[in-house]
Amino acid sequence: MDVKSQMRIHSFETLGAVDGPGIRFVIFTQGCNLRCKYCQNRDTWDVSSPDSIECTTDEVLNKILKYKNYIYPNGGVTVTGGEPLLQVKFLIELFEKLKKENIHTCIDTSGMVT
Repeated sequence: MDVKSQMRIHSFETLGAVDGPGIRFVIFTQGCNLRCKYCQNRDTWDVSSPDSIECTTDEVLNKILKYKNYIYPNGGVTVTGGEPLLQVKFLIELFEKLKKENIHTCIDTSGMVT
């Protein structure tokens, strides 16, 4: 799959230690429709926030690969939010590329996609 989809991203965290096993590269997606009362990431709710950035899977993959020595073999990449499944096409494309690099993946989701 080489579609070159783009994802709206709030931010990245390198060397995360609480979003999955091992040391993680964490991607915070932009956009969530739930508006949970006790949400830790309220600034990720608005999908069209001017503070977010658009990245292709290749751009994100290149950022991640800079940290591969730190996250491999016991860590990996976690995509959280916002709600990552609102941008599922991007996730599939990114995770396929990460698997080719033998990088562990996690997704932190509520399961809500509409």
